[in-house]
Amino acid sequence: MSVPDSIVQAQTEALLRLLAREQEMLSRRARDAAEAQAQGLVARAREEARARTRAASQEARASVERALRDRRAALDTSARQREQALLRGLLDEAWTALPGALDSAWQEAVARRAWCEAAAEFARGTLLGDGAFTVEFDAQAPGDAPDLTAAALRTNGGDAPRLQPVAALGAGLRIRRGLACVDATVQGLLASRERVEAELLAELDALLAKPSGRHA
Repeated sequence: MSVPDSIVQAQTEALLRLLAREQEMLSRRARDAAEAQAQGLVARAREEARARTRAASQEARASVERALRDRRAALDTSARQREQALLRGLLDEAWTALPGALDSAWQEAVARRAWCEAAAEFARGTLLGDGAFTVEFDAQAPGDAPDLTAAALRTNGGDAPRLQPVAALGAGLRIRRGLACVDATVQGLLASRERVEAELLAELDALLAKPSGRHA
């Protein structure tokens, strides 16, 4: 081999080595870029997956909370309905029992005295004007009822009340003065169911408010 040929071959081999190095460097850069891109894709995928997981978790928690609120609301509504139904039943039972209870109270001396005195006091405060009171009572009423009422009506003096028996009037009495009347018979006391039920509810509230007297 001549000297020029040797020089050409050496140059060629040097160029090939340089080309190989450049190809290797380019390949390495391409590989590094691909790896970096892949890592970025993986990182973004992981972040998106975490975001989707957080969103799903938040939605699931919100759904559970909504379900709990709806359930509590339904339970509260159901409890109120049961309470109202129970209260309505108690009031209906009380309303049915009241006439008999009032009749029984009228037959007891202490309760009858309180009944007559309360009716007289109310009449004195509401039946204003001149003239004597008229007390109407059942013809079969206990003998002390007219006298008890008349005495209560005359606590401040004035004309003696006129006592007037009325057939089949039942328990209680009526007090008149002029055209005005206080009807303290059973029928008169129960004339307004709405008012009576309001008073029953007030009594029930008072009973529930009282301490039970039991200690833990």
